[in-house]
Amino acid sequence: MEIRAAVPADVPELMMFYDRMCEVLGQMDFLPEGNRGDFPPQSMVEEAVRERQQFVGVEDGRIVAAYLMDHDCDEAYDAMAWQVDAPADEVGILHALRVLPEYGGRGYSRRLVEHAIAEAHSRGMRALRLDCIEGNEVPQRLYRSYGFEHRGDADITYPDIGVPRRFLLYELVLD
Repeated sequence: MEIRAAVPADVPELMMFYDRMCEVLGQMDFLPEGNRGDFPPQSMVEEAVRERQQFVGVEDGRIVAAYLMDHDCDEAYDAMAWQVDAPADEVGILHALRVLPEYGGRGYSRRLVEHAIAEAHSRGMRALRLDCIEGNEVPQRLYRSYGFEHRGDADITYPDIGVPRRFLLYELVLD
């Protein structure tokens, strides 16, 4: 799998990729019944592409994996006891790291996390942060294996889910 910054021509395929991943995630017990968790919205993806913050994993000529890393986070992040006190532009927020199920078991999620960490380093970020919905254990184990520390929990109402859910917030210090 080749990992690269997404370009504007990728947006239609990228949105189909994320729609498919939302359908997969919508079948999981940790999302409310009847909610696909439509994330990320196209406007967020388009902005991330413009800002070179959207990354895709390509294999067999198609997008099979992706993640987005920007500086935007829910206000619940402001209440966390982070290890690094840094301005927002020195902290990367990791969103929507996904791999198509048929490409699972090949280490692609690990490669995306490694890429995100290297990208954050190259951009001079001091920390990388993320949140995982309570009950979504697999990515939490992955992030912890790379040194992300659980810094606390927060009830967050993301627009795509529509109801408050418990999220676990993680941080990786890059200094």
